[in-house]
Amino acid sequence: MTSSAATDPVAAGLAALPEPLQRDLPERWRRFAAQWPDEAGDFAAVAALAEAAPRVWAASEFVVEHALRGGAQLHALATAAQQPWTPGTLLGAAGELLGGVADEAEAMTRLRAFRRGEMLRIAWRDLAGWAVLEETLGHLSELAEVCIRAADDWVHARLSARHGQPRGSDGVVQRLLVIAMGKLGGGELNFSSDIDLVFLYPEAGETDGERPLSNEQFFTRAGRELIRLLDEVTADGFVFRVDMRLRPFGESGPLAMSLTAFANYLQQHGRAWERYAYVKARAVTGHRAGMGLYRDVLRPFVFRRYLDFGLFEALRDMKQKIAAEVERRELRGNIKLGRGGIREIEFIVQCLQLLRGGADPRLRQQGLPAALARLEETGQLPAEAVQELRAAWRFLRLTENRLQAWQDRQTHDLPTDEVGRLRLAFAMGCEDWQAFRTRLDGHLARVDTWFRHQTAGVSADQGADGLAAAWRGDAGEKAALDGLAHAGYAAPERALEAMRSVADAGWYRRLDETARQRLGTLVPALARGACELEAPEEALERLLRVVSAIGGRSAYFALLNENPAALRRFITLCGGSEFLAGQVAVHPLLLDDLIDPRVMESPPGRDQLGVELEERLAGVEPEDLEGLMDALRNFQRAAVFRVAVADLTGRLPVMKVSDQLTWIAEVLLEACVRIARDDAERRHGRPLCGDDEDALSPCHMAVIGYGKLGGIELGYGSDLDLVFVHDAAGEIQRSEGPAVIETGMLFARMTRRIVHLLATPTGAGVLYEVDTRLRPSGKGGLLVTGLNAFESYQRERAWTWEHQALLRARAVAGDPGVRAAFAALRERVLVEAVRRENLRAEVAAMRERMRSELSSGTQALFDIKQDAGGVADIEFMVQYLVLQHAAERPALLRWSDNVRQLEDLRDAGLLDPADSALLHEAYLEFRQRLHRQALAGAPGVAPVAEVAALRDRVQALWQRIMEAPGPL
Repeated sequence: MTSSAATDPVAAGLAALPEPLQRDLPERWRRFAAQWPDEAGDFAAVAALAEAAPRVWAASEFVVEHALRGGAQLHALATAAQQPWTPGTLLGAAGELLGGVADEAEAMTRLRAFRRGEMLRIAWRDLAGWAVLEETLGHLSELAEVCIRAADDWVHARLSARHGQPRGSDGVVQRLLVIAMGKLGGGELNFSSDIDLVFLYPEAGETDGERPLSNEQFFTRAGRELIRLLDEVTADGFVFRVDMRLRPFGESGPLAMSLTAFANYLQQHGRAWERYAYVKARAVTGHRAGMGLYRDVLRPFVFRRYLDFGLFEALRDMKQKIAAEVERRELRGNIKLGRGGIREIEFIVQCLQLLRGGADPRLRQQGLPAALARLEETGQLPAEAVQELRAAWRFLRLTENRLQAWQDRQTHDLPTDEVGRLRLAFAMGCEDWQAFRTRLDGHLARVDTWFRHQTAGVSADQGADGLAAAWRGDAGEKAALDGLAHAGYAAPERALEAMRSVADAGWYRRLDETARQRLGTLVPALARGACELEAPEEALERLLRVVSAIGGRSAYFALLNENPAALRRFITLCGGSEFLAGQVAVHPLLLDDLIDPRVMESPPGRDQLGVELEERLAGVEPEDLEGLMDALRNFQRAAVFRVAVADLTGRLPVMKVSDQLTWIAEVLLEACVRIARDDAERRHGRPLCGDDEDALSPCHMAVIGYGKLGGIELGYGSDLDLVFVHDAAGEIQRSEGPAVIETGMLFARMTRRIVHLLATPTGAGVLYEVDTRLRPSGKGGLLVTGLNAFESYQRERAWTWEHQALLRARAVAGDPGVRAAFAALRERVLVEAVRRENLRAEVAAMRERMRSELSSGTQALFDIKQDAGGVADIEFMVQYLVLQHAAERPALLRWSDNVRQLEDLRDAGLLDPADSALLHEAYLEFRQRLHRQALAGAPGVAPVAEVAALRDRVQALWQRIMEAPGPL
């Protein structure tokens, strides 16, 4: 088939290109078609290829040069270009790519030919608009990974044939661990990028051949040969330029390092820029060792358990150095390093990943688009920022690829010649250079705005006033007092004394210069903010007590300096609340929550709390008990903190506060049950029960909440009253293995593990104090009880007070079937087994004994819970009335909380509406006071004068209901 210019769509398309872009393309195509008419005709006959060819060739001399070398090359490209890439499609080629090759020169030739074919395919699909950006970047990254794997396998086989296999202390064969950094690590390699690599190996040892080498020697040689296979320029070009400068100690460091030496390096010498670099680190060979490397070495180094806002200082320093280099080298048109370029986007994203990724595993993403999505999802960046940064990143990365596809040359500089500018605009789908430049400048400006916003911090210049002088103490006491008075302090001596107490503290004198500079910015800012509160001197004292409590960890000073919004929230909340200030002083990780503006919103619902807890636990290995316990405690502290903020700012009524605190406890209990169950079943298998060995069924456990937890009325610092039950029944009760034990013992071990998780002190404190004495037979009874035995006890041996307690009980965690069975059991017992003939007298006697033993009231102070007319009187009245009438009205038992039981008694006509309203009002008022006292760190008492009227009305109702001569 012969192609003629008149009918050839490729020739027509080339002729239609803007004249400066045509170059010699029409003539080159004419010569090609004359020399290989069949191949040219077949190519032109495919409409999609013919239509795309002028656009692709105008934008890439690299594609033209290789496509028009001969008929076979064009045919191969035409076939390949029409095949889209999907992840994993190239990886299968790694094992065969160098199969049977014995000569290094041939290995180099094969790798280069493979790379060239795939690069032509990638460039064509990208420039033709047939591939989205994600396909192009992913295809390029997988191509590099395949070439690395093939080269590594070939080098290892050749070296081990000479020197034997490298082995560790356990005799297992070791392999080179190649860590991909930068864009390759993130799966975002650009068109003509270097590949940044780090070489590691598992451990010291030696090879097992006749000419042995130490493992260090073996893997150093392997690394050199791998680099040469990929990097050396031959007649066929190169595969990938390899950059090893990110390895430990840089160019002066060893080429390959053991994992132990690498871990020691990061611990002793790792710097801030290396944390940024290793965000994207990914093992592309030696995957088993690579998994341990990430879990045990890289993740703890990169994603710190504690916040480090000093990152922003390091970020600004790095950016300033880059800006100086851009200026020195006149790189103003550099889309990677210049203002608003790719590097600024990467800095924004990686800094937030490093900052929060230790606590939130969702942020540990190697790819930038995925990380951006998680930052929006977790509230670390506003949706507007994510949208603009994502759009800019896509535009800049596309521009980068189009620049580099021209001649397969690494560049990030915009062209300065007219033809180059037209070619880039054309490749980017823009009408002309001005249209392209307008779009580009818009993206660059938006990126730079977000970068400056993210790294702005609190300027030290703001401290150049009287408050800063008062802190520095360099202008004399009178000037310091005048400056404080001018700022608004009515008692400047008191404010100055608070500042001096910090400056004179031993911990302050031990700070390094960086920490002192951070504090020199922070203290005047706190003093300035405290002036805006109702009692500035008291607020400043409170804020500086928190500063002193966390003073040894200056990263928190950087946190507040770097985040003005968080600083304002810190001043407002901790300056205005003794409880919140105390919480932050004891648990500085709560400062993390001040970064998130959602701390000022209503706390999340129960389901969202469960999701947030699972996200925290997902980042901890199941065998890491200490890590799990810390994650549970940090979640609880943060969740309760948010409730307290909402409570103190008036956004949650008392009932909702208790709901929130109860939900927090419930999701934590669910997590503890799952952790304990998984641990027990790993050791012993599932618990089974039944009467026939061949038909055993799984059995399960549930946690029953009593008291405030059961009544959905938890307060700040409440204990958890817990009882554990299971549904095992039958002659056979055992676990299925591997280590078989009796079912009751397995459930007992689970229960002890749950209590351990909740109540054992760690560095993060205690989760909850746990009381299990309400179980059948109290302290002398089994820690976990079968449902049948539990019911028997409640029917035959339980005291009236135990039925009162059961009225407030409900299943709060564990197996749904056991929970439902307990609910039915509770109703049966309270309907059928309560001794009602002397019920009122027994309840009243128990209340009198509690009052005499537990009250801490005085003539002047009313014990809100235990004194006559207080919370306990209300609870006992409700319990008596419900238990007395439950046999004829079982619906009274549907709720376990006091308020809804009150409402049901009213609706059933068993309590006068006015009496119900009185008890409802008093109960909520007293509980609100208890919450406030707990937030203030004060005992649960109130001045008698403030509550006497309400107390007296409750007392009168108690006398009418509980001391009347006959049945109510």
